[in-house]
Amino acid sequence: MKQMNIHYPATLPVSQQVEKIKKTIASNQVTILCGETGSGKTTQLPKICLSMGRGQDKFIGHTQPRRIAARSVATRIASELDVDLGAQVGFKVRFADKTSKGTSIKVMTDGILLAETQKDPKLIQYDTIIIDEAHERSLNIDFLLGYIKNLLPKRPDLKIIITSATIDVEKFSAHFNQAPIIQVSGRTFPVDIIYRPLKQLSQDVVENIEDAVLSSINDLPPGNKGDILIFLPGERDIHDIKKFLTDQLKNKFEILPLFSRLPVKEQQKIFKQGTTRRIILTTNIAETSLTVPGIKYVIDTGLARIVRYNPRLKIEQLLIEKISQASANQRSGRCGRIAPGVCIRLYDEEDFDLRPTFTDPEIMRTSLASVILKMASLDLGPVHQFPFLQPPINKFIQDGYQLLYELDAVDRDFKILPMGHQLAKLPLDPSLGRILIESNKQACLNEILIIISALSISDPRERPLDKAEKADQAHLLFHDPDSGFMSFIKLWKLLDAKISIKSGKGLRSFCQKYFVSYTRIREWQELYKQLAEMTKELDFKASKKDVTYERIHISLLTGLLGNIGTKIIDSHEYVGTRGIKFLIGPTLFRKKNYKWVMAAEIIDTGKLYAQCIAKIEVDWIERLSKHLVEYEYSNPRWNSKLSRVDASQKTLLYGLVINANKTIHYGSINPEESRSIFIRQGLVENQYESPAPFWTHNQKLIDEIKQLEHKSRRQDILINDDILFDFYDSKISNEIMNGAGFEFWRKGIEKDEPKFLFLSKDYLMQKNADQIDGVQFPDQVKRNNVDVNLNYHFEPNHPMDGLTASFPYHGLSQVKQESFDWLVPGMIREKVLNVFKLLPKPVRTQLTPLPKTITEFLVQADTTNNFNQELTQFIREKTKSTLRVDATLVKNLPMHLKVNFMITDDEGVEIDTSKKLSELQAEHKEKVTEVIEEMDFDIEKDDLTFWPEHDVPEKVSAERQGEEIVGYPALIPNEVNVDLKVLDNETEAKSLHQLGVRMLLTLQLKDRIKILKKTPPQFDRYGLSLKTYIETDALKENFIEIVLNESMNWSEPVPRTKGNFEKLVTFAKKRIGEVIIELSNSLTLIAESYHAITLALKNQQHLPSTVREDIDEQLELLLPAYEPPLFVYDQIKHFPRYLAALRIRIEKYTQRQEKDAESLKGLKRLQDKWIEKVIDFVENDEEVPDMYVDFQYALQELRVSLFAQELKTLYPISQKRVEKQWYEMMLK
Repeated sequence: MKQMNIHYPATLPVSQQVEKIKKTIASNQVTILCGETGSGKTTQLPKICLSMGRGQDKFIGHTQPRRIAARSVATRIASELDVDLGAQVGFKVRFADKTSKGTSIKVMTDGILLAETQKDPKLIQYDTIIIDEAHERSLNIDFLLGYIKNLLPKRPDLKIIITSATIDVEKFSAHFNQAPIIQVSGRTFPVDIIYRPLKQLSQDVVENIEDAVLSSINDLPPGNKGDILIFLPGERDIHDIKKFLTDQLKNKFEILPLFSRLPVKEQQKIFKQGTTRRIILTTNIAETSLTVPGIKYVIDTGLARIVRYNPRLKIEQLLIEKISQASANQRSGRCGRIAPGVCIRLYDEEDFDLRPTFTDPEIMRTSLASVILKMASLDLGPVHQFPFLQPPINKFIQDGYQLLYELDAVDRDFKILPMGHQLAKLPLDPSLGRILIESNKQACLNEILIIISALSISDPRERPLDKAEKADQAHLLFHDPDSGFMSFIKLWKLLDAKISIKSGKGLRSFCQKYFVSYTRIREWQELYKQLAEMTKELDFKASKKDVTYERIHISLLTGLLGNIGTKIIDSHEYVGTRGIKFLIGPTLFRKKNYKWVMAAEIIDTGKLYAQCIAKIEVDWIERLSKHLVEYEYSNPRWNSKLSRVDASQKTLLYGLVINANKTIHYGSINPEESRSIFIRQGLVENQYESPAPFWTHNQKLIDEIKQLEHKSRRQDILINDDILFDFYDSKISNEIMNGAGFEFWRKGIEKDEPKFLFLSKDYLMQKNADQIDGVQFPDQVKRNNVDVNLNYHFEPNHPMDGLTASFPYHGLSQVKQESFDWLVPGMIREKVLNVFKLLPKPVRTQLTPLPKTITEFLVQADTTNNFNQELTQFIREKTKSTLRVDATLVKNLPMHLKVNFMITDDEGVEIDTSKKLSELQAEHKEKVTEVIEEMDFDIEKDDLTFWPEHDVPEKVSAERQGEEIVGYPALIPNEVNVDLKVLDNETEAKSLHQLGVRMLLTLQLKDRIKILKKTPPQFDRYGLSLKTYIETDALKENFIEIVLNESMNWSEPVPRTKGNFEKLVTFAKKRIGEVIIELSNSLTLIAESYHAITLALKNQQHLPSTVREDIDEQLELLLPAYEPPLFVYDQIKHFPRYLAALRIRIEKYTQRQEKDAESLKGLKRLQDKWIEKVIDFVENDEEVPDMYVDFQYALQELRVSLFAQELKTLYPISQKRVEKQWYEMMLK
């Protein structure tokens, strides 16, 4: 081993105080050395200790905050001692141990020293420990300072040297019982501080940092040597400004980046100076420890990305902040090492003065979970009693315990659990340690080792901005569409497949090809190896062969329960625990619409981003977070199926809804409320049915009283639910909350008191109801031989409110709606009262007092007659008005006064319901017809050409399942002859029978009809003239239709016997000839008149539209085709006169315009009234009364009187007479 050559460079300030330092160290257990930047303390102190004879049998430990600094400091000390690195001087960092048995000076990160306390609690392997750059106040440094303070009494031989820049060194001295402080001057050359704040370009625009940096470089004196160190907030800023400066400076400088994730080979470039001036772009990594040679100028943006842990949101916030004054001074200290330096600050002096003096120690801005575990494993007592240099805020301590509770490492009282002791043994972040332990349980250890070792280092994937697209394509080869964690496994397997390239050149080529970092892949492999060896020692079991996605991600979820989220509908955001909202960080996952995701971390960089995410199932979360979730209960309710009380449970994890609506048994959660719900909903509201006699008895009484309430439309007869509740509440044991418990209790109590739970009618009734009997409110009535059941329901706005008449299918066509217009005796008074209230006030006032008038009406009314007609007649007699109670008025009655019609099957089960019986009849006609068709009435025949041998009665009946079924026989025409069928509807049967009789008559007159169909008499005289109005074939069909109708003897009933039919045939054969001649003559005259009207209209081209419309309406009545009910054969002989009057009106219109308009106005008013009434009959499927048909012909006579008096009218007529006729019609 080489002899060490210890000397101290005279240019370093620390070299001037070597003896003083030795004496102080020798005399004190702890020494504080305060050295400014450039004093040489970092490299010379280990040599001073070595020269004092320390480090012979044990190490001189020398800690550095960063790996890059540990490596470079060890290299520098070995060089100055002229020994090989790894011999007397070595270093140990994560993944690299370059020490040997002969090592005296061991440079390491403070994290390494802290980890060694697990196996070497008293640090026996060291006789000297130098804590360098203590002013950085990392979490590790603060913990070490507290740990060492406790250790010193147990290790009096141990020398501790704390080095710090000129930052609050008195605090370090006080911490170690006023340990001596040695001050060492720093930089050898002065540094000019130039404040150059960003320019305000306009009111809203400030100069960007890129332009400010470029301007500052250009403002430096030309020809000056010396490199430039530029401090920037983060890696992306370095990438952006490097590209910008490269474009702008055109190779005048060598531009180098420097940040912690940079590969070691790239980092080492900053220590090699060339002929070209350099610009070093760095983060705050270059503030301390690391000395970059050749720096003469510093440009300080005054910004840095500072990691701050938010204990409320449980996330790390990596936000850009203004640096402290101490950090700014550290940055300016980086120049002035080789010559006078210049530091340009891109902010003003006032801004500097307002900044905090020191950067917050890491312990004040990070999670303390790992510290708490370490302290517990080393038995260091409670956190708040540990001698930290600056005690952490209590909320950070509580947060650390909360995270450990989440990981199942401590209980609710924060006592360490077995899981916590296991975690403390693992050199991992507690969350990753929890994942590793779960992987052993889930039998996926190998896969989790790959993942957590990847998560413990910087992401091995690289994405150079100038090759971003290629990098993305390469990364797709090991991308997993559902999980960023699985992508690590795919990358590992891809790497594993290339066995030959696991080291050396092949691995480098692999890394270049797939855009992954060679250094970080090496770190990954090394950490995996270390963790694998550790799990073997812990007797963890290797993975099974078929490791599922679920098992891997359940393991991960145990350590990441706080990093979950669910997708917000119609948004790119996810909502996470504690009310946070975040976006997906990795680009490849942003377009996925996973319902639930888990992230390795959620970072705040101005917006919250989830990094390394995976799709998960919500039931995994619920399964793993039982100790963390909170429950909210709502809608407790009786479950009739299970005879118990259930409730809706909402499961929340840190405020995030995991399960919004899970039905659970509520009895054990709230027995008292469950008992109340059982009694109220189960017993009082009848949702529970007991097989016991008390239940049958009580329900029968309650149903009887409820029916009285429905009939009388009152709700004050039955006691209210609260009284019934009190009855059961006073009787039932307090422990009863479900059906099973109730039945067990009831059986026991009823052994001694069988009627313990029986109710009485007197107890249930609040008021007497003797007046509500079967006469006033019958339960059944008979209508047309149909038994109709009546049901009463009192529930306003309910579709079944009021009276419901129910009957089976076969009664549907036989029941008439008007037979129910009288409702039942107990309801008719209310209906009449409501009709009276709808009457116009002048009429209504004549009926007061209404109760007395209603009684008068009901006493004299004939309920076998139509209700509307009876009430109309009564009102007219009382008031002398023309008012009519009709469908228009009655439809405004309250809904409960309109009967609900219900059809049922043979078992009485509802099939359909409607307020309109006609709708049910139309909707279910086929089914009703089927019922009738299934019956055997022993009368039906097909294909008749003459009257059957027997009569065709109006009604027949047969029995079906004990009920009388009524049918209505009818002769029904088919295409060529007649069928005798039994129908379900009396009205329809009569109508079809008439057509059938006419068809039979046609068959008897077929020869005569055949001639008519070919050429009706005089057809050539009227057919051609009328062709412009009606097609020839249609006119012929209409001619035959009229002839057949008028050949029947309408003075006699439609034949039902063979004899009567034969009489009709005899009559028709005689009558048909007369009708043919009459009709032919009339049509000839009508055609001539129509031709004359057509000519007159051509001569009057400018008739007003109102007149033309009136002419068209009149022609529609007077010209074929003629159809009932408005066509009356006896009137056709007057049609030529009506048409002649119309022609005269047209011809004389020019001379009589004003009089025509006045006449038309009166006519129009009467015509509109007539149309309004006729439409009502048509819409309600009612036959138009003869008086309305006659009135239409009275209007035709009035037209003759108004427009062509010379033609004479059938009878005296005027507008007043016609109005009087209408008035008298309205009185009927």
